[in-house]
Formats: sequence, C-alpha cells, structure tokens
Amino acid sequence: MSKTVLGHIDCPTCGKADAMRITADRNGDPFGFCEDGCGQQLRVGGKPGRVRAFVARYPWASASPVTVTVPEPAPAPAPKPVPVAAPATPAPKVAPAAKLPPAAPPPAPPAPAKASTWAPLMGIKHA
Repeated sequence: MSKTVLGHIDCPTCGKADAMRITADRNGDPFGFCEDGCGQQLRVGGKPGRVRAFVARYPWASASPVTVTVPEPAPAPAPKPVPVAAPATPAPKVAPAAKLPPAAPPPAPPAPAKASTWAPLMGIKHA
C-alpha cells in the first residue's frame, strides 16, 4: 500500500533530521512515522486545536488528498427485438387439482415462568 508523503520533519525521539515521514491518516489529519531507525509514531489528529497548531508550524501538512471522480461511460443502446410470428399451438390441458393433507394444529402456548429462588430474598414480587 502506498501513501502520499506530505513531507518530512525532524524526529522528536531520535533527533535525526528529516527522518519522520508525514502522511495523511484515514481522517485526513497529519500522521508521522520515523523511517530512520526508532520507528516513533506521531498522531497529530484527534483534537482540532492540535491539528491547527501542527499545520501552523508546517503549512505543507495541510494538503489533503483530492478525490477524483471518473464519469462512467454511457451504456450501449440495446438492440431492438425482431418480432417473430408465433406458431399456432393447441391450448394445454389442465390436470385436476390434487387434495392437500390437513393442516397441522397450532403449537401449544409456552408454560408460565417459574419464580426465581432469589425473588423472596430480593423483595421481587411475581404476578
């Protein structure tokens, strides 16, 4: 998976110059990762004030990915159906209807719930 790199800053952990790569996270906020050894991660997003302060210091970090929409091609016109004369056929004979078995009786209602053993101790009254 490739990400668009917005820029690089000095790593606050290991101190190497231009070692922390800044990309946009899934919310579009800047996110840093030290590529040169220590692997430090820097989450800038989460609080709008923190993002504003970071962008004020590094203006190039405000670049957000641009969504490009590609128009779909127009569908090809469907070919017109050719009318075909249907041959004359005799009407099909209908078979007599078969008898269905009798319907099953409805299920029995559920049994009433048994009172809990703890109900008297807890002061619960059942109807």
